[in-house]
Amino acid sequence: MGRVRYRQGIEFPGAAARPPVSCPLFGAMLASPLSMRIPRLVLAAMLWAWLCAPAAAEEARIVVLHTTDLHGALTPYDYLADRPAARGLVKLATMVEAVRAEKLPTLLLDGGDCIEGSPLVTIYRHHDRALPDPMMAAMTRMRYDAMAIGNHEFDFGREALEQTRAAATFPWLAANVVKATDGAPAFGTSIVKMLGPLRVGVVGLTTPAVPSWEDSENVAGLRFLSPLEAARREVDRLRRAERCDLVVLLAHTGLERDPVTGAERRGDTPDENWGFRLATEVPGVDLIVLGHTHVVVPSAQIGGTLVTQAGKWGEGLGRVDLTLTRSSAAEPWKVVSRRAQVLAVADSTAPDTSLARLADPYHRAAQEVLATVIGTAARDIASPGGRYEDGPLWELIHRVQLEATGADVSLAALPDPAARIAWGPITARDLLRAYPFGNTLSAVELSGAALKQVLEHSARYLSDYTFEAGRPLSEPGYPGYNFDSAEGVTYEIDLTRPAGERIARLSFRGEPLAPDRRLKVAVNSYRVHGGGGFPALSKAPIVWHQSRDIRELLIDHVRRARTLDGGFTRNWGIVPDYASARERPLIDLLVRQGVLDRSEALHLSPEAPARRGDLAYWLARAFGWREQKLSGAFADAPDSLEPWLDGLLKRRVLRDAGSSDQIQPFAPARLSTALDWCERAARHERYRLKPTYDATFRDGLLAGVGVARRPAARGDTLTRSQALGIVANTRFPWIRILETTDFHGAILSVGRDRRTGRAIGTSPVLAAHIERLRAENPEGTVLIDGGDLFQGTMISNLQFGRPMVEQMNALHYAAAAIGNHEFDWSADTLERRVREMRFAELGANLRERRTGRMPAWVRADTVFTRRGVRIGVLGLCYRFTPTVTLATNVRHLEFQDDSTTAARLVPQLRTMADVVIGVGHIPAETDSTRRLRGGDLARLARGVKGVDAWFGGHSHNQVLDRVDGVPVMIAGAHGEVIGVCDLVMDPVKHRVVESRADLVLTYADQVTPDSAMQARVERWNSAVAPIASKPIGKCTRRLTLSRGGESTVGDFVADAIRRALGVDIALQNSGGLRAELGEGTVTRGAIYEVMPFDNVIFTLELTGAEVRRALEQALRYGRVTQVSGVRYRFDRRRPDFQRILSLTDTAGVALDESRIYKVACNDFMATGGDNYDVLSGGRNRTATGVLVRDVLEAYVAQRSKTGSLDVSLDGRIESVGQGGSGGN
Repeated sequence: MGRVRYRQGIEFPGAAARPPVSCPLFGAMLASPLSMRIPRLVLAAMLWAWLCAPAAAEEARIVVLHTTDLHGALTPYDYLADRPAARGLVKLATMVEAVRAEKLPTLLLDGGDCIEGSPLVTIYRHHDRALPDPMMAAMTRMRYDAMAIGNHEFDFGREALEQTRAAATFPWLAANVVKATDGAPAFGTSIVKMLGPLRVGVVGLTTPAVPSWEDSENVAGLRFLSPLEAARREVDRLRRAERCDLVVLLAHTGLERDPVTGAERRGDTPDENWGFRLATEVPGVDLIVLGHTHVVVPSAQIGGTLVTQAGKWGEGLGRVDLTLTRSSAAEPWKVVSRRAQVLAVADSTAPDTSLARLADPYHRAAQEVLATVIGTAARDIASPGGRYEDGPLWELIHRVQLEATGADVSLAALPDPAARIAWGPITARDLLRAYPFGNTLSAVELSGAALKQVLEHSARYLSDYTFEAGRPLSEPGYPGYNFDSAEGVTYEIDLTRPAGERIARLSFRGEPLAPDRRLKVAVNSYRVHGGGGFPALSKAPIVWHQSRDIRELLIDHVRRARTLDGGFTRNWGIVPDYASARERPLIDLLVRQGVLDRSEALHLSPEAPARRGDLAYWLARAFGWREQKLSGAFADAPDSLEPWLDGLLKRRVLRDAGSSDQIQPFAPARLSTALDWCERAARHERYRLKPTYDATFRDGLLAGVGVARRPAARGDTLTRSQALGIVANTRFPWIRILETTDFHGAILSVGRDRRTGRAIGTSPVLAAHIERLRAENPEGTVLIDGGDLFQGTMISNLQFGRPMVEQMNALHYAAAAIGNHEFDWSADTLERRVREMRFAELGANLRERRTGRMPAWVRADTVFTRRGVRIGVLGLCYRFTPTVTLATNVRHLEFQDDSTTAARLVPQLRTMADVVIGVGHIPAETDSTRRLRGGDLARLARGVKGVDAWFGGHSHNQVLDRVDGVPVMIAGAHGEVIGVCDLVMDPVKHRVVESRADLVLTYADQVTPDSAMQARVERWNSAVAPIASKPIGKCTRRLTLSRGGESTVGDFVADAIRRALGVDIALQNSGGLRAELGEGTVTRGAIYEVMPFDNVIFTLELTGAEVRRALEQALRYGRVTQVSGVRYRFDRRRPDFQRILSLTDTAGVALDESRIYKVACNDFMATGGDNYDVLSGGRNRTATGVLVRDVLEAYVAQRSKTGSLDVSLDGRIESVGQGGSGGN
């Protein structure tokens, strides 16, 4: 803190400097002659009153923590998979206590569906109940404040609900559930809690769809009202009668519309989800905490209301930070800051020891029951085709239902397509994984017509089949548990027909099912009560029912059978019948390219053995080799096949066809035969192959084909779908381009996906994702990077980028563009790194000023072969590199126009390659859907022809678009995103026939981190970690970044520079701030990530007019300068150099345009970086030699001596126009 000297000469250490008096009345009095006649005592009293007036509004901060849909997740354990899991109250308790340790008033809430769902609570309810309810005991120990009642709280009946509720020391809330007799509340409606000076009201709501899913006796005597009406009534009461300063809706319901687009989201029933309407139609609500749908909504602004949801199973802890202010005790509190996030539970999150002890007896009891052996499996029993084909596990569920009910037909969903009962002993755990739901069983009477209607409704789970690439087989967002198959009838689901007309060949006992035939149909309680929206089932007469759940019936069935043989009879299937085959994308490709007729593709019998005649016909047809004049070379060839055989024979493809006059068309087609024929076909068409035997090309023919790659498999017989897949790979090989960009040394940096809150990034995770994507096409994958590899973290910077080169070499990168930050340590250092690279470092538009030639260590392009296809990669530097790195480091280099360079080189590259890729450290501007809105990359893609895909960088955003059909992509930054572009080639015509592009986030929970990369990281970090972990001080709250306006990180850095140098004004470019600063302990490594550059501070003198112009220069290029010592308002919509509407000092006095001000900034800005031309011309320029990082460390340490660093936005930068983005 500063030291303020008052008039008497007394210094007040740490006192905040008060701005000059700006009261108009007081100033006028001092300036008038009358003021001389006012007694000095009066003036002194007035001055004292002004000094004693509050300097800032009263502020109150609170935290709302929330969980939802715990479903019995007490322990950090997945009981069905039998392994630890990052979930559960035992770990959440640690996170909750860490937040409470911040000493802020905290509220802990749960959104319902708490007491049902996990094997732990299921076993507790069905076995020894001597102990208290495990979830209530744990939540009481954690001091929950309230819980909304979820639909699954009713699963065990009213008596069990009331017993469990009585075990809780916190209220269960449901304002919209009333007694049927008198309309009185059946449960608590709301609570009011005092959090510091604030009165906080919490209203509980429950989805009114509960009666649609529950047995009637479980909800007897209750009415479920509209959540809207109940919320309006209760919120109004809390605001008026209870005088609440803040109101929270805690609602067990989800969002019925997308929070961004407003598009409808389908639920099981029309009245299931209400979140969007609650946010837009209930006034007076500050925060809505949702549940029920199991999704993560970290933060969404809907209708001016903050909405959040914490997912499921205790996998995340929702946190909402709210700041309120008021000018006086007589004024109402006003929310001035709202920040919501969902903190993921990690494997490394320590368990709470007290809660772990509480949970231990429940855990041991569950493990003992689950390990009980029930029977034996004679073979693996699973669902190889998932929900897309009949299988042994699905049939097992049907058999249990038919056996229990004596029904003609069984309807059932497949709960978990990945579930598997392994050969050998069958445990209770195996059976609960096969059927985890607590549904009971009924039988209803249906007509044949009604059964067909049910199957048509169920088939809506599946998408229309169009043969398009990448089209999902099931409808996104449609729950798989609402897709029922039927046992006892046979039928097809023809996906080429419209929804509602898909069920074909429906038969019962070998005869077409008559519409009026009466059938007894077994079905679970969820369907009977309306789950999934099957009206034919919910309205059908129930002819049989029992109260035991299907899991118990399944266990009984296995006990009686003792041994399960795993046999099944396929009684239904999807059309096209290869839809669930691994080779589906390749067969669809043949259909789209006209090699295979659609009608022929519908019934391929994909699992049947392929014949040599099939293989010959498909291969010849793929290349169009059909001869008119027949040779009669093969006596055993059918007439229809002979023209195609002659086409192959003419091109010397069939040299091993058999004896001189026998082709053996009906003999099985073996893998070795297919590989031989396909390689010869490719050689005839002059694919780029090795001179004789090309093993790599042959291996590439197996990409996406369900054939083992081991040498012994070469004699295996192919199925029809496998043979077609190999033919497709021969005629239309596909190349996969993977792009990363702007990694900035983020070897250890864990990011968070803004949408889900899940962890993304780090080198071991990135490596695992790259290898997973490469494994789908090992011989056809090319890995490239868009530049800015090294600069940004201590682990990379202290070793001048060597770890990044080692990482990229290990991952087999093929090429990288040169980024602006590659020059931060001088071109000489970059040259040394390039000489260590086993990949091409590209910069086609980079020249030496002295010679006009490209530096010897740089390449313009590179060409290589994948799967018989020649690929050319052209690389480009950012043309404005001198303005976004230290200009002195590139003074000897020239960055030529990228468009001119590309237009000149692309035609040359096309003569050497079948496909041309452009990669550059080139930025783009996008809209909220990642589509191009402008920027250099868009200009290149529109202006330079002959490039098959463009990849950019520099702007750190995600870009996924097309320009004239050509994919244009940027893969974000920091290894958090991988750009994936698949190019389907026609090597005969040397062109791309199809392309698919996507951006894949590197979620940490989707992969096992690469062990070899992890070992490298530990080696690199061994010397750096002790330095990085050194504590500097503490930070009260998380400081955030914003490129489009004021940010708390920007305020912190600018204030630190101004205080350290004692200047009037400090300026900091937003692009130089690279990370947020977390709350809690601040380490040297954290400061380094905020400011990774070795920038030193310059001081210089500018007039007020020049300060304005410097700020205007930044705005001209879409950049907002972070400041200290001044305040400014701007409007981006105004013309260049007219965007600043006001520029004042901290007291609000306009900056004097002619006065000289002492200004501090970093050396990058002072030398004209980021187009700050005015700063490069400042007077009395002094390079202080003081690193910005050192100033930040000292500032944090100083503030922490008497507390901690605490920065909040103070309005020093205000945008009144539309947002924008700047460079990096």
